[in-house]
Amino acid sequence: MTSYFFIKKIIQTKKRDSAIKNFFETPNLKQAILDSFKKGPEHLFLNALSRYVGDSLRDFTMLETEGLEYVPRAGRVMLVPNHSGLLGWDASVLQNEILRMKKRIPRTMAHAFWESQPVLKDLSRKMGLITTDFKLAVRILKKNKLLIIFPEAEHGNFKPSNKMYQLADFNPGFVALALMTGTPIVPVAILGAEENYINIGTIDWFEDQIGAKIPIPLNLLPLPSRWKIKFLKPITLGKYTRKDVKNEKFLLEVSHNVRIRIQNALQSELRTRGIFKF
Repeated sequence: MTSYFFIKKIIQTKKRDSAIKNFFETPNLKQAILDSFKKGPEHLFLNALSRYVGDSLRDFTMLETEGLEYVPRAGRVMLVPNHSGLLGWDASVLQNEILRMKKRIPRTMAHAFWESQPVLKDLSRKMGLITTDFKLAVRILKKNKLLIIFPEAEHGNFKPSNKMYQLADFNPGFVALALMTGTPIVPVAILGAEENYINIGTIDWFEDQIGAKIPIPLNLLPLPSRWKIKFLKPITLGKYTRKDVKNEKFLLEVSHNVRIRIQNALQSELRTRGIFKF
């Protein structure tokens, strides 16, 4: 009990009204932990360490959001954003915003790097990350969860800065997933993440060993930039059937359409916002 009041006193000195502060200021700490465990390990992890880190990133990026009304508070839905920023902050910031504003624990399909080591694998589960497993994604959506998929994968966040805000090709797998589960797609445009680091390229020598390329940034410390996450109108594929999953041309067309919507949203914002905005 003494250690509880000690922790509480330390946290009260912080100016930020963060999630971790609220967690430890609960009158009955034991009950708060038990309640979080009942909701699963992801809930405990996301409501303590991840929420604290997420809220810190939210402040650092001076985050602005638009279109959150397109993200339902319940029911299956798939968020499909552009991927940018060397360290994958966009995934963390987006996850945290969904947790804060919609009170939902998002699941995010992650890079194979998170499966390369047992420690990383265990950590990724607590962060709400899942493997690139189609059957697992189907099960998650059929449980009416919220799933985040970055169709560009590492081709988006590891691209050189001379291709800033130019989207890479989308993997159409998310379209097949939406068709199989009857899930609406919410395209998401993320601005600002590409401006934190200037990347001149990647090294792929160790990709087989660690499951990821190594970016070559010009700056080690992030440059300040103002972020914006813009949620676009949902896309439903209700008039199509599971038979269309086998139609590769159709999957590519829908994937391209989603990509163009996000690209147009980025360009529209950049015309008024510019880059390196802070």
